[in-house]
Amino acid sequence: MILKEGMKDIDIIYKTKYGISFYWKTQQDKIQLVFRDMGFFLKEEEVKIFHKNVMEAVEQGCCSQCKTPKDCKSILLKTPSSKIELAVSKQELKEIHKFLSATLFHMEIKKYLALSAN
Repeated sequence: MILKEGMKDIDIIYKTKYGISFYWKTQQDKIQLVFRDMGFFLKEEEVKIFHKNVMEAVEQGCCSQCKTPKDCKSILLKTPSSKIELAVSKQELKEIHKFLSATLFHMEIKKYLALSAN
């Protein structure tokens, strides 16, 4: 993921074994999301759109003929870029949902604490 030497250049928002979300100290207006083998560099509103897309994909579900619905990568997840969709399994979708929900939650806490400190 990120080398320890590079950790001083970031402010971590949320981190699990599945992924990490953080702000680059030099650019606090965008969030870096890294999970699976992908990275996204998004504005807060785009993270919210991505989260909404995940919730819509959960409703979509797998194809009806699927023999392994939990592991089948038949769900197309729209990203904030209209040109990119991810093929994910139901389990991956669940992990992405938890990751994005926690990232948004921790972002809100950081904002609240920053406002409270002033």
